[in-house]
Amino acid sequence: MSDPHETIPVDLEARREHERRKYLALTGSTYGSTNHGRHAYSIVQGFKPRFVVDFGCGRNFFIQHLRRLGIDGLGVDFAFPEADIVAPMHRVPVSAGIADVVTAFDALEHLLPEEVDEVLDEMRRVAVCGGGRFVLSICTRESKTKVNGEGLHPTVKPRGWWLERISRVGTVRQGLGAPRYIAGVFNDA
Repeated sequence: MSDPHETIPVDLEARREHERRKYLALTGSTYGSTNHGRHAYSIVQGFKPRFVVDFGCGRNFFIQHLRRLGIDGLGVDFAFPEADIVAPMHRVPVSAGIADVVTAFDALEHLLPEEVDEVLDEMRRVAVCGGGRFVLSICTRESKTKVNGEGLHPTVKPRGWWLERISRVGTVRQGLGAPRYIAGVFNDA
């Protein structure tokens, strides 16, 4: 019997491509159709943003609804053509300081562990200097959805681990919304 991990590449770029192919295998399914940010609209609106960037937007329902509320923004995702920008979260092709608020709803756990800090740095880069906000939700358990026996959450870590990673780039503010969300302000780079 062969080792099930044999097919997972070692090289970071190859591993990123391996993860991307899992999502492409779900084309035609409803995966990515859940708006995990649906309970965060009041939090985001409370920040009175001009522009929001949603990392890992899936089918982009969060940003589409914000637009209906009169808030401009764009969704970024590496696997879904419904995104405004189809790109990986670690390399978002937008100007620095464009977003008053950066969001990511049940997206960061889809990163490889060694990508987490890079993506959090990219979020801070995209946020306005001196007051850019963030609203995040992060799943801390294995993915129920499997592709060829592999889950879709390469980084399953406890909430404390995520809070430690986030504290490198920002300050979490308590009492800004539902406990499901992590909200705060980015530190200056």
